[in-house]
Amino acid sequence: MKMPAILKRRSFAIGLVLVGAVAFCAVFADVLAPFDPVKNNFRYRLGEPNDIYLLGTDRFGRDVLSRILHGARVSLRIGLMVVIASGLIGGVVGLVAGWWPKADAWLMRVMDGLMAFPGILLAIALAVTLGPSEMTAVVALTVAYSPRTARVMRGAVLVARAQDYVEAARAVGAKTGRILRRHIIPATMAPLMVQQTYIFAVAILAEAVLSFVGVGPPPPRPSLGAIIADGRDTMIEAPWIALSPGVAIAMIVLGLNLLGDGLRDALDPRMRNTVR
Repeated sequence: MKMPAILKRRSFAIGLVLVGAVAFCAVFADVLAPFDPVKNNFRYRLGEPNDIYLLGTDRFGRDVLSRILHGARVSLRIGLMVVIASGLIGGVVGLVAGWWPKADAWLMRVMDGLMAFPGILLAIALAVTLGPSEMTAVVALTVAYSPRTARVMRGAVLVARAQDYVEAARAVGAKTGRILRRHIIPATMAPLMVQQTYIFAVAILAEAVLSFVGVGPPPPRPSLGAIIADGRDTMIEAPWIALSPGVAIAMIVLGLNLLGDGLRDALDPRMRNTVR
């Protein structure tokens, strides 16, 4: 069986393996986790990694490996919801702004206003206002990163509407809805998909920051940022508590960035015949 061309790109293949491995562990965390991630065992608090606790235990005696597996599930779920929500909101805003110039003037000014604030600071401010919860993190990160998706979508729409086939469709009297559905939206899917892979990576990093400062999913539910926060006071005597979830976050973000690079190269006509 012939291998798909996109899998021949090393960046995409490596990213797919990394993200796939983390996603598999997160989905099957209930089966793979050797212990209950929220159960305390003070007899083994701050235990070093061994053949029973592979990544050691934290200050409450909780198994770090089990907490990372369940924390990865929380982080991936939040990241995926942010990708979907920001893709829908930013995609619609960018589509409207790119196709209707009158709407462009005020819609993009709103997006520019949101982008004037660093995304993570805006997300923290919203999360503090709404209160710590998983849905709060999703809402805050969606508001913070939808403007970036909207800008990418608007640019793609402006490029697509200037194409000859779109002008021809308008000249023969095709309705706006048909033009958008048949010509504009399909032409914008490639840059939108690439953008959302980067949003996914940024959202996972941002969720870790929200959890680290205490405005993410509340305890005892584990999240990667919260696990790092739990281990910051014991970095000298128990560095594995904070380092292990940090490595997990690095794997996820690296994998998503490699996926995005591979998608960009595969979908860009100028690089379609190159293999990297």
